[in-house]
Amino acid sequence: MGKLTSETPLATIFSCGPHRLKFMGFFLIGLMILSCSGLPLRDARPRGVYHRVKNGETLSAIARAYRVDLQELAEINNIRRSDRIETDSVIFVPDANQILDDIMIAARPQEPSSALPAKEKPVKNEAAVFGMEIPKNRAAVEGKRQPQPPAEAAAKERPVPSRAAERDISLRKSARTLESGGKAGPPARPKENGEKPEQIQFDKKRFIWPVKGTVVSPFGVQPNRMYFNGIRIAAGEGTPVQAAADGVVIFSAPLKDYGETIIIQHEDHYATVYAHLGIRTVHGEARVKKGGRIAFIGKAAAKEVASLHFEIRHNNKARNPLFFLP
Repeated sequence: MGKLTSETPLATIFSCGPHRLKFMGFFLIGLMILSCSGLPLRDARPRGVYHRVKNGETLSAIARAYRVDLQELAEINNIRRSDRIETDSVIFVPDANQILDDIMIAARPQEPSSALPAKEKPVKNEAAVFGMEIPKNRAAVEGKRQPQPPAEAAAKERPVPSRAAERDISLRKSARTLESGGKAGPPARPKENGEKPEQIQFDKKRFIWPVKGTVVSPFGVQPNRMYFNGIRIAAGEGTPVQAAADGVVIFSAPLKDYGETIIIQHEDHYATVYAHLGIRTVHGEARVKKGGRIAFIGKAAAKEVASLHFEIRHNNKARNPLFFLP
């Protein structure tokens, strides 16, 4: 039988016989990993908006304002520190429909809506079981309400002190503390709702670089507004490519838009993709070790340098390799 590719008809694939079906399971898993990321190798028009950073804005505030995941926002824009973004820089916000003018207001936690008056719970008609009926006008049966005790009535009628009055009381207490020789404590810091600031996550011990070279195309939105699911590492034609971690080869074949491609499944639902290869030295179902040779880089396309297209996927979603590679 000829070489299997992503364009091989399914009827031909499943007529291979039982001895080939196990391999085809790996083959289809590989195609699923590439197709379920939401974007192909590159996409000229990713959905979202471009937000220009204003003075005082942080990546965390932008993420909260647009209701997007901070980690995704950091990876797609190649930002390592959520509190270090430059004024007037442009941030791509995925899946947003419109640009927000005032981030700091939009990022504030929303106040809980005032509680609505509780509805009177319906009385369970236990009496109906015995052939009795509870009248709809309960007041007619219950009669007038009992007068409230004086203490409860006084408590309800007591006026609630205003905020200005509370501040005045606080100032008087502070003045008495200073007059008595006591020391005033440090000014209270505003609380942050008990929540710690979100941190950008890195996992630098899981993978190694698949090839030694220079990153010429980063992950995410490019300067020309095209989108990359991985990174492009420039290296000479014929440079050995190594497995980024231990795993099982689930795809090794030519693939449309990717060229010669290898996909390796790793533990914890991770997978790595190696594309634009010249020669593949491993095949489906092969077990590979971290650092083991799996292929060689192929020839460069016209007006381009020879390079490796490398992706890291987690649960079929493309992740920024630079947040994982040491």
